[in-house]
Amino acid sequence: MNAPLLTTPRVEPFFFDAAPGTRFSLYHAPNPQVAPRGAILYVHPFAEELNRTRRMAALQSRAFAELGYAVLQIDLFACGDSCGEFNAGRWEIWHEDLALAANWLAERDTGPLTLWGLRLGGLLALDAAARLRPRRVLLWEPFMSGRACMNGFLRLSEQLRDPAPGAPRSTAALRAQLAVHGAIEVGGYEVAVPLVKAVDACDAAHVQLPPCAVHWFALGGQPRQGGRQRGAPGAALGRRRRGAALPSGRRRPGLEWARAARLSRLARSDLRCVFWRPGMKLEQRALRFPPAATP
Repeated sequence: MNAPLLTTPRVEPFFFDAAPGTRFSLYHAPNPQVAPRGAILYVHPFAEELNRTRRMAALQSRAFAELGYAVLQIDLFACGDSCGEFNAGRWEIWHEDLALAANWLAERDTGPLTLWGLRLGGLLALDAAARLRPRRVLLWEPFMSGRACMNGFLRLSEQLRDPAPGAPRSTAALRAQLAVHGAIEVGGYEVAVPLVKAVDACDAAHVQLPPCAVHWFALGGQPRQGGRQRGAPGAALGRRRRGAALPSGRRRPGLEWARAARLSRLARSDLRCVFWRPGMKLEQRALRFPPAATP
């Protein structure tokens, strides 16, 4: 008797019809040989970080699909292969894109939803959770402050790296230039004032989450002053405590830092990640957010 062929999860590229235009998406169908576990909606990072993390996101999506998750990767409006110029991107349109994608998954009865966000996508996932009401939120090296993310993005400007006489020499000067001209180009990406203002206004310390678990994965090391974070998407685990009040932390409100641990702790998790190796060390971080407001 011939042995059955090993099946790999099916990957389907397609475009959503959305206003305005279309959104490019990849659907990773769950492994039919295991019990279904639910759906995961991926929220990608900002600007060039989207391109630099595509391979890792694809590998992780396939790993989740092998475990029985239905995974949807969507390029938000004006990002990646979706329609629109980058300077047309808006925070509120990205919220609508995520709602559309979550509804698409729900129509296929894929089970409880997990929002999986990387870098700025992690903050967007937290911000969208109140509307989408996921069972859990999975964060990879997230920004907790939108303003910190934008300041880091502005620091990539050639005007700061190789300033000409009279050119801006600080992010504050670049922000002043942005306010005057309405848009600014950084590393080939032009951002407009409305998007910068919306991202600046988003802070994890003020989001209202529904009752759900929050898993935090990050490389070891605490954030630097000003919210700048070190490292690439890595692995440290945090979990939101249901209904917990926001504590008054000495460094960053809403964060508690726990002792170092080993990645083997994550090996038993159904959200294991493809980038870890036995013996790697990590930091375990506990997150607390304010409870969702009751109507």
